[in-house]
Amino acid sequence: MPHRPERPQPAAVAAHLALRQGAVHRALRMAAARRAKRSALLAGVELSPYCVTDQQAILLLDLTDPADAHVSSGPAEQPVAQTEAERELRRQAAAEGATLPLDALARAAELDSFECDALLLCLAPALAPEHAPLFGYLVDDLDQRRPTTELILTVLAPTPAERFARLPALGPYGRLRRFGLLLQDGVPDPYGGPEPSGADLLRPLHVRPELPAFLLHGLGDPGLLAHDPGRVLAPRPLLLDTETRARAARLAAHLASHRAGIAALWGLPAGSRHDAACAVARQAGLALRRTPDLELCRNPDDVRAALGRALAAAAVLGTGLWLPTDDFHAPDAQWAAAAAVDLLARAGVPVVLTGRTPWRPLALLSSGRYAEESAGEPGYRERRTLWNTATTATDPDPALLDDLAARFRLTPSQLRSAVGLAESGRMALDEAVPRVLTAAPARLAEVRTPTRGPSDLVLPVEQERQIGELAAAFRAWPKVSEEWGFGGQHAGAGLKALFTGEPGTGKSLAAEVLAGALGVDLLRVDLAQTVSKWVGETEKNLDEAFGHAEATGALLLFDEADAVFGKRGTVSRGTDRYANLEVGYLLQRLERSPALVVLTTNLQGNLDEAFTRRFQFVVHFTRPGERERNRLWRMAFPPNAPLDPRLSLAGLARLDLTGAGVMAVARSAALLAAENDSAVIGREHLCEAIARQFRQESRLLRSGELERALGPEPVQGPDTADRDDPHGRP
Repeated sequence: MPHRPERPQPAAVAAHLALRQGAVHRALRMAAARRAKRSALLAGVELSPYCVTDQQAILLLDLTDPADAHVSSGPAEQPVAQTEAERELRRQAAAEGATLPLDALARAAELDSFECDALLLCLAPALAPEHAPLFGYLVDDLDQRRPTTELILTVLAPTPAERFARLPALGPYGRLRRFGLLLQDGVPDPYGGPEPSGADLLRPLHVRPELPAFLLHGLGDPGLLAHDPGRVLAPRPLLLDTETRARAARLAAHLASHRAGIAALWGLPAGSRHDAACAVARQAGLALRRTPDLELCRNPDDVRAALGRALAAAAVLGTGLWLPTDDFHAPDAQWAAAAAVDLLARAGVPVVLTGRTPWRPLALLSSGRYAEESAGEPGYRERRTLWNTATTATDPDPALLDDLAARFRLTPSQLRSAVGLAESGRMALDEAVPRVLTAAPARLAEVRTPTRGPSDLVLPVEQERQIGELAAAFRAWPKVSEEWGFGGQHAGAGLKALFTGEPGTGKSLAAEVLAGALGVDLLRVDLAQTVSKWVGETEKNLDEAFGHAEATGALLLFDEADAVFGKRGTVSRGTDRYANLEVGYLLQRLERSPALVVLTTNLQGNLDEAFTRRFQFVVHFTRPGERERNRLWRMAFPPNAPLDPRLSLAGLARLDLTGAGVMAVARSAALLAAENDSAVIGREHLCEAIARQFRQESRLLRSGELERALGPEPVQGPDTADRDDPHGRP
């Protein structure tokens, strides 16, 4: 972990602020002297309170003449002794491994001496309330008792040249207000309000509430205090595949040749757009600022105000503006898109647009400033190269990176997070990646982290081999699909598997075990919420489920899939046409999805034939044989279960039950034993539980079948009875 810097001694902090406040106080004293001198010059005429005389007008012209030397008296330079004392305090703090708070803040926000003095001047009323009437006196308005931009300029920049030079530093796009160190009444927007004007100069200023505690006692983090909310920081390392880098370079050349160019990069997933926008700006030699959250805007005027301020800040600071556009495609966002287009078409600022789907307003296309590129998701080899770039400092096993690149389609932000988590958490990369990809709760699906492994799955040898082949095929599929070219012509971008068989034969459990073997979450679609009676809603819900699985790398499971993937029929009613449209949409969505999708069904014949042709793997789960049932019975009773030792589980394997049936019998027998206050799960409890299970399955036990399974009922003698009775009664 990085070393936490020491906090400087309180005496050193107080001494440093006293030194710096001394310079500000001298500037206040000089400003008061200038004010008194001017007042004396203008107070010689009896009617001066009521009018401006000719003599006063000449004096005012002399005082405001920028070429006159008498107005060049600025703040006194710091005495040599004070400068040396400040250096000594810094040396003492450095020896203790600390930094003086004002110096730390100045370094974090890149403040110069004038900006630091302006902060201290605004802090002065908190240190001494007597400053309030003094401020009113200096600006010739005794009702104005709080610091303002006018006051700061009067005290710290008395000459016209200094005033002109320092005015932007106190405006909405100067570091003090842009970083939120100085707050101006009536301007809560982090991008600032209008450019400085007469009203703006007289609006009261106050320091950020957390600032006094930091400057006086060192309490706080300068990195959090000095934060520019509009600045876009480039991620490190920048992760883009070769094709996207080339497209970014072409867009950067467009921006370099157009002073107010608009560069659009489409087709990238959300986690790649930050890297792409920064790559375009870096190669064009631009810094980037972000747009405010336009979703918070309630009407077109709000959009124009927020986006207009962002564009104005970019123009003043000489940067570009990054605008993600995906939200503009929503039908209920057209008014926001129209307001944004109106501003972008008139602005003289470089703009970088990014989005999954192209956004092409005609006003931008016809402006002569627009250029676009479309990029796709990186293939297996490109993902492998990105892993090399992200793990340069750790030097991991190349075979591990091969496997990760094949199994996961991580965005740059996810990839950096996985590497960072592995380093900080001291874990292997293949452990960190699933944690980064842990699927967030989904509206239409149940997210489950697999807890059961291959030892919990009891299948015949052939089916067990097929599940293992499916896991291996998923790892090998990127190479076969992307490098060898089988993906586009053979059943789409991802692998699809169909599990068929009777209920209780392990289909859902096999999907969970498969997800665990691949190190991904299981996303089980809730069909009750997915299927809707409203036209178009089912397709929208299914698209959301597919998108969630693709974004998180989860295995997408459709349990009882024949409810959604059923056969298309003849159109005899209006609803039949829409049902067929849903099936047609599912065919297309299933084919183009890169996710691993598993469908389970008890009745394969109910599925549309067009679906079954799109499965690379079809696994038929049969009822377990006696060998598998023997294992199932041993697994059904936990080690702590009080099973009667006289019972033989090997005989129970003769009963024709599925895995789910065996588990249900064991659970029912345990409940019966607990209800009867029995010390053990005995023969009578198993007999009743087995009979119930057969009745539930609408099946009949053949004569003598239970006796052959459980063996002959033991004859209980006195000793046995005493042992079996939990209370020791005969």
